[in-house]
Amino acid sequence: MIEKKLYFRSDGGFKFMQLTDIHFTNDGEADHRTVALMRELIAAESPDFIMTTGDTVYGEHNLDFLEKALAPVIESGVPWGFVFGNHDVEFASNREELFARVTALPGCMSYHDPASGDGVGNCVLELCARNGTPEWLLVGMDSGGYSPLAQVPGYGWITRRQIDWYTGMIEGYARRLDRFSAMVFMHMALPEHAEVWDYEICYGTKRDGIGCPPLNSGFFAAMLEAGHTKGVFVGHDHVNDYWGWLYGIALGYGRATGFNTYGAQDYPRGCRIFTFHEGDTDGFQTYERLEHGIVVDDPWIQHPRKKRDEG
Repeated sequence: MIEKKLYFRSDGGFKFMQLTDIHFTNDGEADHRTVALMRELIAAESPDFIMTTGDTVYGEHNLDFLEKALAPVIESGVPWGFVFGNHDVEFASNREELFARVTALPGCMSYHDPASGDGVGNCVLELCARNGTPEWLLVGMDSGGYSPLAQVPGYGWITRRQIDWYTGMIEGYARRLDRFSAMVFMHMALPEHAEVWDYEICYGTKRDGIGCPPLNSGFFAAMLEAGHTKGVFVGHDHVNDYWGWLYGIALGYGRATGFNTYGAQDYPRGCRIFTFHEGDTDGFQTYERLEHGIVVDDPWIQHPRKKRDEG
């Protein structure tokens, strides 16, 4: 069994790659381009950990194509994690069956904590100092598929049981650690991803809608109250890559990776990179690496669209 802990390198650094919306569908040309790009990104960045944030596979052959979709990650030997999107099992299989296949693949660190109540694959991975003390918690969460309530159309949401699990987990670490921070990775945006774009300075671009649930289940407020959470990064909306700070929590998007899905011709596919430094639990750095060797480390600065008193 793989230890569910990660460690800073001997130089005190740690690099985390977020891949999202790989959308491996039919093993055709578009999927082959995606796999080639993933290999290129991993070779260029040499990450210490990789997380895929949903819609890794798509369609009726999701189980058959899972290993092909993740081949560059597996071949790299880099430890990695997985969270569900709304499409991974939309047309075939189910979350439990696909997740069992995922966790059996070499290098996968994801697991499901049954205490989280709802969803599949909710887990916490510790990023530890070289003395073994956890400094960052990298949390994968299942943001659901579609609304479970007939009277509510649209996407699902982080449930009350998941929220209670998350806040209880934070409280447990707070009882034994003086300093630590957490980052959440999931597929679908929170309603507050729209708020940060409207009211705060953001970095990057918004060229897509915000595919968040129609109900606000209170996860963001719970994270604020519990403290320690520094960021929530998602995928799902393929032509958004912005991020910004809302009340001390960074809300943002990864960069869509897959070619076998919608996008824009002038919007290169790629990944988001996060860097952490041992002893610093106050913040992180992030940039994007895209196809054709493009690195975006000085993104567009987007000023607020609204003022708080405008309603």
